[in-house]
Amino acid sequence: MSSSKAVRPHIYQFKLGELTLTSILEGYAHRSDMHPFVATNATAAEVEDLAKEYRLPYPAMEHNFVGMMIQTKTRLIAVDPGFGENAPMPSAGFFARGMAEAGYRIEDVDLVAISHCHPDHIGNLMTAGKPTFPNAEVIVGQREYDYWNAGKNISEMRQATMGMFNKVVAPLGEHLKLIEPGTAIVPELTAIEAFGHSAGHFCFHLESESKRLMLLNDVVAHYVASFAHPDWHFSMDDDTAAAAISRRRILESVVADNIPVTGFHIPFPSIGYVESRGKGFEYRPATYQFNLENT
Repeated sequence: MSSSKAVRPHIYQFKLGELTLTSILEGYAHRSDMHPFVATNATAAEVEDLAKEYRLPYPAMEHNFVGMMIQTKTRLIAVDPGFGENAPMPSAGFFARGMAEAGYRIEDVDLVAISHCHPDHIGNLMTAGKPTFPNAEVIVGQREYDYWNAGKNISEMRQATMGMFNKVVAPLGEHLKLIEPGTAIVPELTAIEAFGHSAGHFCFHLESESKRLMLLNDVVAHYVASFAHPDWHFSMDDDTAAAAISRRRILESVVADNIPVTGFHIPFPSIGYVESRGKGFEYRPATYQFNLENT
């Protein structure tokens, strides 16, 4: 995946009721700015102290991009399939490779669910000027689409995002389907309002045979900081105040309902549990729980 010869896991498949889920490490970025990247409203010392508490290096960090395949009895769904050929770094752009190694073909995908229109989630919608998933309907939130389509009051930070939207989403035409929060994309998959990180950001709730999973997507940016301090502002949040409100609301809901979670930027394979801790939360990575079917 990078210039290094080191091998690392990049596909993980497990069952959720009748569903087969495949987490795919689309890529990663190594950064040297844990502060202010994960928390613009905290001090460098506060972020460093938290990193030390969890035995993390500082200020270096790894930022994962983890998409997912969902196989139902009748549908094959790609969720947030990453950068694709538009990856800005050589260590990302590997969703298609992960799909192939998991036994899936691009042309068999009949639905693509997009949580929001930032480049690491939409870049792979087009390849060489044509839809990457030629037989798929692409689901995008109406509010999210309208925001980028209007192109008004776009921050300097998001000019590249605007360009990517125009390159890979706007041309999709009849492949696009726009939805509202609460929409059941398929019976097992529901879009949940989580505005803030972007204008119309969604979480996705999965349920099959009473087994549940919340795809947090970009509600959380870092598996320690975003949970321990949900009021810390992620530097990539478009509306930091709204994002913090959504983050706390969603995390409180998964704790209350005992729902396991995944997250696009949580370290691969990006699945675990959330517990309350002090005024915030703690993410506890799954180990073998999801390898034991129907437990």
